[in-house]
Amino acid sequence: MDTTWFRRRAAQAAAVILPAALLTAAPSAATAADSGELRVETYVLPLGAAKPSLEELQNGNGTVRLRQLAAAAEPQARLAQETVGPAASYGSLSTRASGSPSASEQARSSAAAGARATAPEPARKMSLDECAKGLGTDKKFFVESRFAVCNGASFVQAWFQNNRPVGESMFNVRLIGTVALNSRTINYAYHFSDFLKGGRNAADGLSITTKGNTPQSWPSGVRYNRGGNLPAGARTFAQLRAQGTFNQTVLAKPGQGTGSADLVFAVYEPSVKYTAPAPWTLNGNGGNLFMLAPR
Repeated sequence: MDTTWFRRRAAQAAAVILPAALLTAAPSAATAADSGELRVETYVLPLGAAKPSLEELQNGNGTVRLRQLAAAAEPQARLAQETVGPAASYGSLSTRASGSPSASEQARSSAAAGARATAPEPARKMSLDECAKGLGTDKKFFVESRFAVCNGASFVQAWFQNNRPVGESMFNVRLIGTVALNSRTINYAYHFSDFLKGGRNAADGLSITTKGNTPQSWPSGVRYNRGGNLPAGARTFAQLRAQGTFNQTVLAKPGQGTGSADLVFAVYEPSVKYTAPAPWTLNGNGGNLFMLAPR
């Protein structure tokens, strides 16, 4: 019996089946390999810290320095030196003053030394520029008055493939807290800025969630009403770069405080957390800014 026809048909069938099998298996293997090779390391640094460039990261020394900067910035000091009341015992206070009076405030103070002079009204507003200048390149807090304070941090991401740095990205966050005259509402203004990315990265797809937490209040049973436009869910890096200014209002209604002044003390802690787009994996997930202590 001539088997040539059968052998030819079998070879044709194999030629059809093999590419189909390869098409099915190959993407799965590639995806698994990519997931194992791609990761993002995240760091929280002081605003203005001299972040290593991508070239410095790639030569090895920059990666070490970036990790050292992040370790040095671990927030032993969680609260401004000027924090008063029970909140001052909630976390470690900064060892340095967080602000100094401006020239105009000093002039008002000098004028107030007269017999019939009154104490100057403390600042109740702060612009983003004032906050940025007050924080400078090494301060964790800037306190203009007990009614106008700010803090900030740099959020840095290093992108690795096969343990080799291939990309970088970062953004800054500054938070300004102010209280209007005769008001029980605190307004927190969040400012995302200074977005940067370079090399190979998937920064635009980073999913970023921002929250303003109140981990402790005195009295403990205080309830707050929150308003404003701080996103309830996540925004991407690209979305925040396009629109990165938000506010959150926090109101403690009368009758919940202590003493004749109906005082409420609290600790407010902004949180910036994110997840990486697949197939990148994340080492670290953002972090908290330093605490503000409204009264």
